[in-house]
Amino acid sequence: MVVMSIVYVTDVQASVNFYSALGFTELRRSRSDNWVELAGEGGMLALHRSTGGSRPTNGRVELSLATTEPLERVRDTLVDTGVASVGPIMDEAFGRSLIVTDPDGLEIQINEHDHELYT
Repeated sequence: MVVMSIVYVTDVQASVNFYSALGFTELRRSRSDNWVELAGEGGMLALHRSTGGSRPTNGRVELSLATTEPLERVRDTLVDTGVASVGPIMDEAFGRSLIVTDPDGLEIQINEHDHELYT
């Protein structure tokens, strides 16, 4: 698993410029330009265009994990070890994901990326 923080932003390119100045390097970008993955020395940072709407997300930071294992295996391991709150596997524009809740109630999204969907 790789730790990936997701930052919801109003201007993706301005945020790419900002984080690039801090030393992050752009790895890949979605066709829609709503998602950019950046690499740093200690991990990954993803920028996601804020959706606005009734629950604005700009400025929100979310913890996600990226896995190279099939999500079915991740889900089964979590269930087998007694994790009570494991959501369903969902299809996403970037691949698939599932939401788990840690013992303190923090929701964590686990993503299985299909980079072929980006281009």
